[in-house]
Amino acid sequence: MAWPLWPKSKVEYHSTPQGILTESGIWYRTTLDLLNEYAGALFEREPLELHLARSDTWIRSPHTLSIWILAFGIMVYQPWKLAIVIPVFFLVWQILSPALVTRSMSFLLRVLDAVLLQAILYAATMSVLAMSGRYGAVTVGIMGFICFRWGILTYLTRPIVVRCWKAMYKLPVPDHILRAFMIRSALKCGINLAGFEEIEQSVIENMFRKKTSGRRNS
Repeated sequence: MAWPLWPKSKVEYHSTPQGILTESGIWYRTTLDLLNEYAGALFEREPLELHLARSDTWIRSPHTLSIWILAFGIMVYQPWKLAIVIPVFFLVWQILSPALVTRSMSFLLRVLDAVLLQAILYAATMSVLAMSGRYGAVTVGIMGFICFRWGILTYLTRPIVVRCWKAMYKLPVPDHILRAFMIRSALKCGINLAGFEEIEQSVIENMFRKKTSGRRNS
C-alpha cells in the first residue's frame, strides 16, 4: 500500500473487468460500469476519483491515527504504556472504522495522512526527546513508526481483523467504505441511489465465483 507524500483530493485508478485498482494499491471489487450505472448522477456532482480518495484515506486511517497518537503520546506518557495502548487502538480501529465512515472526518484524515507532514512531526518529536535525554522514548517512537510504515503491525493483527471483518461486513471492506462515502454524498446532494443493492449483490456473487473457481483449480 502506498502513502501520498502530500494529501490528494482525487486519486487515479485503473478500471478492470474484475474491479478498480487505485494508485494507492487498494483494490475495489465493484466495477466502473456498475458504479456509473447506479451513481452516474452523483459523479456529475462529485467525481468517482474524489470518493476513491476519501475511501483510500479512510482505509489507511488506522495507521494514520496511530502514528499521530504515538508521536504526541510519547512526549507525555511512559513508553511502555504506549507499547500497549497503541497496538490495541490500532486493532480496534481497524475492526470498527469501516462502520464509522464520516465525510467531516475525511478531510482531517487526508491532511494527517501526508507522509511529508508525518516525517516532519517525527523528526521534531524525536529531536526534542533526544535533547531531553529520553532515549527509551526515542527508541519506542522510531520502532513504532517503522512498524506502521512497514506494515508489521498490520501483518500481526491481520488474522484477527479479517475474521472480524467477515463477521461484521457483507462487502469487502474497501467496497463497504466506498459505498458508505457515496451514500453520504448522495444524501448531502439530494440524489437517489436506487438500485445500489444490485452493486452489492454483484460484488458478492463475483467473490463467490472466484472462491468456487479457486477450489476447483486446487
